[in-house]
Amino acid sequence: MPSLYEPPFEKFQDLNNDTITLSQFESTVEVVKTEYGDAFIYAVASNDENAKTFKNTIGPIEIDITIDLNKLSIVIEVYLNIPFVGKVQITKAAGNLQDGITLTIGFPPFVRGSLTLKLEGRDVVLEYSFDAFGLHYAGRIVIFTLP
Repeated sequence: MPSLYEPPFEKFQDLNNDTITLSQFESTVEVVKTEYGDAFIYAVASNDENAKTFKNTIGPIEIDITIDLNKLSIVIEVYLNIPFVGKVQITKAAGNLQDGITLTIGFPPFVRGSLTLKLEGRDVVLEYSFDAFGLHYAGRIVIFTLP
């Protein structure tokens, strides 16, 4: 889709007349400081009002999380961004927040480790520990607070 932007990137406009300012986009992205750079969390529009979808980027890993707000069920898809190859899905799982879900991730020789998604009070929490491209990433991020 062709687009136009106004320096210094204050406004983006596609030719269908949909305009978004950079500040509007930045307000929807949560930035979490980590040892090897920032982790980004943002909500993705959903067709189902009872579901929330979040994309999380930590280093070369992208984690897509879909939460059914009524049943507290979750689907997690984990991707690895490999230079010169692109995005590769390395695992996918489903479960529920009350029990939590832990994934072992691996795509030798690029990445290995684990991810845990669980409910702590009303907070949906992602705990991660993995090695990717020679760097170690570990931490805990609150993805979303249930209404």
